[in-house]
Amino acid sequence: MAQDYQLRAALGPDRPADPDDVWVVKQTLNMNGYYPVPDYGLTPFPDRPLFDGIRQYQRDHGLQVDGIMKPGGETEQHMQENLATKAPTFRCTSCGAWHGGSKGKLCPDCWSKLYS
Repeated sequence: MAQDYQLRAALGPDRPADPDDVWVVKQTLNMNGYYPVPDYGLTPFPDRPLFDGIRQYQRDHGLQVDGIMKPGGETEQHMQENLATKAPTFRCTSCGAWHGGSKGKLCPDCWSKLYS
């Protein structure tokens, strides 16, 4: 997860989700092989592959397997400690999402909208 990002709310299958939380967790899981991007793409909306990825990550790292991430909880802390260097560490300066960016500090979507 982004080093300076902290979950705003618990992320679980039976609760409302913050889109920024979903986006950062999906990207972090994807970068580490725990979230295969579905045919409909990477979205800020919770889906079954997200929670399957959280459960598999928990299983593989000896954490409580419940498919839920809580602010300051063991799963979030473990991701912060072990995966921080692989995830984006800043927001896109155009749309504000935690894309990380590949064209300066713009995400690829915003870059293509501005320069295509």
